[in-house]
Formats: sequence, C-alpha cells, structure tokens
Amino acid sequence: MEFIIVVILLLVGFFIYGMIVRKTIYKEVDRLEAWKIDIMNRPVTDEMSLMKGLNMIGQTEELFEKWRTEWDEIVTTELPNVEEALFDIEEYADKYRVRKAKQLAKEMNDQLQGIEDTIKSILLELQELVGSEEKNRLEIEELKQRYRDVKRTILAHSNSFGKAEAKLESLLEEVAAQFIVFDENMNNGDILLAKETVQSIATQLNQMDVLIEELPSLLKDCLYTTPNQIDELVQGVKEMTEEGFILSHLEIEKEVLAMREMLSEYLLQLEQANIDPVKEGIASLQEKIEGFYDQLEKEVVSKHFVQQQVTPLHVELSQLFDETTHTKTETEQVQLSYQLSDKDIEVQKQIETQINQLIKRFTGVKGSVEEKDIAYSIIQNELEDIQLQIEALKQSHQEFVSMLQTLRKDELYVKEKLSDMKKMLLDSKRLVQKSNMPGLPEAYLYEIKECNNQVALVADKLQEKPLHIPALTSLLEQALARVELLSTHTEEMVEQAYLVEQVIQYGNRYRGRSLHMAEKLAEAELSFRNFDYSRALEEAATALERVEPGALKKIQHLIESK
Repeated sequence: MEFIIVVILLLVGFFIYGMIVRKTIYKEVDRLEAWKIDIMNRPVTDEMSLMKGLNMIGQTEELFEKWRTEWDEIVTTELPNVEEALFDIEEYADKYRVRKAKQLAKEMNDQLQGIEDTIKSILLELQELVGSEEKNRLEIEELKQRYRDVKRTILAHSNSFGKAEAKLESLLEEVAAQFIVFDENMNNGDILLAKETVQSIATQLNQMDVLIEELPSLLKDCLYTTPNQIDELVQGVKEMTEEGFILSHLEIEKEVLAMREMLSEYLLQLEQANIDPVKEGIASLQEKIEGFYDQLEKEVVSKHFVQQQVTPLHVELSQLFDETTHTKTETEQVQLSYQLSDKDIEVQKQIETQINQLIKRFTGVKGSVEEKDIAYSIIQNELEDIQLQIEALKQSHQEFVSMLQTLRKDELYVKEKLSDMKKMLLDSKRLVQKSNMPGLPEAYLYEIKECNNQVALVADKLQEKPLHIPALTSLLEQALARVELLSTHTEEMVEQAYLVEQVIQYGNRYRGRSLHMAEKLAEAELSFRNFDYSRALEEAATALERVEPGALKKIQHLIESK
C-alpha cells in the first residue's frame, strides 16, 4: 500500500513539474513570437524608399542593393524559419521533450538577435548615407575656403618657399582637380565616392598646411643657419690649430665637406616639398656639429689635464724607480741570508722590467707633449693609463717589500720559539728531578730523545746560510708540537706517581685487614717500581675503592688543598 502511495505521489509531482516547465516554455514562445512580429513591422522598407529620390550609381548603388537583399532575406526566409521553429518548440513542450524545446528556443533567440543587429546596421548606414549628401556639400564648401586661404598664403609669401613654390602650386592644382572629381561624383549620385573625395581633399590640404608652416624654416636651416654653424666650426678648428692643438684625428675637414654636400641634397628635396627626410637630416647635422664641439672642448680640457699631470707623474715615476732600485739592492742582500723562491725572484724581475717600460713609455709621451705632434685627448688617455700602471706597480712593489720584511720576522719568530722549546725541555727535566720518582718509562725516555733531536734539527737549520724559511718553519711546527706534548705528558706522569704514593700509603691501613687488599697493593707497588705509574694508580685505586668507595676523590681533594 505504501509503495502505491509513493508511486502516486511521484506521478503527481512529475505531472505538476511538467505543467510548470511547459508553461515556462509557452511563455518563452510568446515572447519570441512578439519579437518576430515587432521585427516584421519595422519601417525598413520605408526608410529605404527615401533613397529612391537619389540618382544612385557606383558604390552607393551597390550598398543599396546589399541592404535590400539583406532585408528580403530576413522577411522571406529567416522570419518564416523562426515561425516554423516556434511551432516545433510548442510541439516539443507538449511531448515533454523539455531539453530539446529549450535548446531550440535559445537558437531562435540568438537568430532574432542577429536579425536585430542586421536591421540596426542597415538603418544606421541608411541614415549616414542620406545625411552624407548634405554633409558632403557643407564640408566641400569649407575645404574650398581652406583651399583659397592656402593659395593666398603661397602667393603672399612666395619668397619664403624658394624653388619649392612651383611644387606647392602643382600640389594646389591637384587639389583643384579633386574638387572637379567631387562635383562629378555628386552629380552622378555616387555619394560614397564623393565622401572619399572629400576626405582625400582634406588630407591634401592638411599636408599643404604642414608644408606652408615648415618649409620656410627648413629652407632657412639649409641656406643660412646650418651653413653658418659649419663655418663657425671651421673657424674654431682653425683658431685651435693655430694655438697648437692637434685635431687631425677628428677628420673635421672631411666631415665638413660631407655635411655641405648633404645640405645641397636637402635643398633638392625641399624643391620637391619632401620635408620629412630633410627634418631628420638637419637634426642629424645639428647633432654631429654639437658632437664636434664636444670633441673640441674635450681637447681643451685634455690640454689642461696634461699640463697639470705631466710633472707630478714624472716625480712619481722617479720616486718609484728609486724605491724599486733600492728594493733590488735589498733583495740581493736578503738572498745572502735567505733562500727566495723562483716565484719571488720572478716578481722582483717583473717589477724592474715594468718600471723601465713605464719610464720609457712616459718619456715618449712627454716628448709628444713638448713637440705637440699628438692630440691632447690621446695624450690624456696615455697618461691616465700610465697612472693606473703606476698604482698597480706600487701595489706589487709593496707586497714584495712586505714579503722581504716577513722573512726577517719569521727568522726572529723561529729563534724565539727555539728558546721557548729549550726552556720547556729544561722545565720538564727539573720537574722529573724534583718528583723523586724511582725511574722513567722507556716510552718517555724515547719521547725526550726525539724532542731533543727535533730541537737540534731546528737549531741546525737556523744556522744555514741562506735560510730556507718555509722549510725552517715546517721543522719548527713539528718540534714545537712534540715538545708541548712532552711537557703535558711530564706533568701528567709526575702527578700520577705522586698520587700512587698517596693512595698506597692511605691503603696500607687496610693491608692487615684484607688479604685481597694486601695482594693488590703489592701488585701496585711492583708496577710503581717498574716505572708503570699509570697501571700502578689503576691497581691501587681499584683496590682502595673496593673497601672504601670515594676514597680516591678524598685523597685528590687532600692533595689539592695542600
């Protein structure tokens, strides 16, 4: 029973849902139908009838035929197709084919929207075309007035245009011919072509305005301004040459000839009213002239630099030569006492070679300054490079001098450490003697022997002439490490021997109470007499800790407090 009720409820729900969906689709069909009827009633045909009064040919006629074809297609084909599709949508809805109905409704909506866009485009173009005839006539009158103004300006200022006047008049004749073309297009009813002619005339007159405005200035630049600047440059070069400046490397005469030839070419361009390449060319010439003035100014600045720097550089080079000469002598003296590596000797030779080359180079530059046969800017570059070389050479020389000084410091350091090692060996010997130990282990005696041998090697190496500092330093490091280790071992051994004695003495109080204690102390005493103090301490301390835990620390504390 419950199952039947559920089924009935589902059927009722499905029926209600279907009714709602169908109602929605029917409502959408009504909207599309109203839209279609509204489109059919649009006054497109009436609007196009306004064109019948025009004598249409050419592009205008083609455009009108295009509009009529598009509207006929809408009325005879597209809208009927929409009408048929709307019936199909209702049929799909009746059969509950909801998805198909919605899809087709969306397609019809898109198609009607496309028809709307086409109609808007047709009506807009129609309005523009109908208004173009009057607009063309108004604009052409404005252009004729502009034409007359341009013609009067050319006649009134003909001298300002030079030989370009003939080209300007030719351009005016081309504009006048366009007015005739416009009249022919309008009379023939080709409004669109007439509109293009209006735009063409406007463009030509705009170009004429630019020419009228810029030609006089460009002619002035080519005939007077730039030639005068070139003449001033030539005069400036002549004056500087008379003052002793060498300017041949700038090749100004060659460039001046080329610039004057370019000006002649620009004048020919202006005769044909070609102003764009001339504008670019004049700007390029101005930049080039400014560049030459910058180079001339640089020569003046360079001359001042050279005059200010030659003497200080000469003094600096002389001082550096004296210092390197002194260093060479010092190096020869040092080699009597110390062995220098091949690399160090090569560095000294390079310093000597470089200073001689710098002096030779500077002498040549100084001669050029006195003879005035090279441009000051070139000399400045040479002097600046020489200055950099001097600074680098100073650095190399200082590093070499520091190396020589380090050799002496290293020798003194070795002597000082040799004395320290001898004192450490003597201190170790005295410490052993004061300890009253029964004897010394074989390993310790061997260690003493090795330390004495290494100290002797350092002392012998120190007596060699010339000294080889790297080898001497290496021997010193090995000997110092061994002697310091021996000193540490000595202190540890003496402390162990003393501690063993104290532990055995403390443990004697238990000797009579414990046979095990007596045996272990006897073993410790035997190790002590055999100079094995480390083992003796281990045996005695282990036995004592067994009968009295913490006794070893107690003994150590008592020793430290004495």
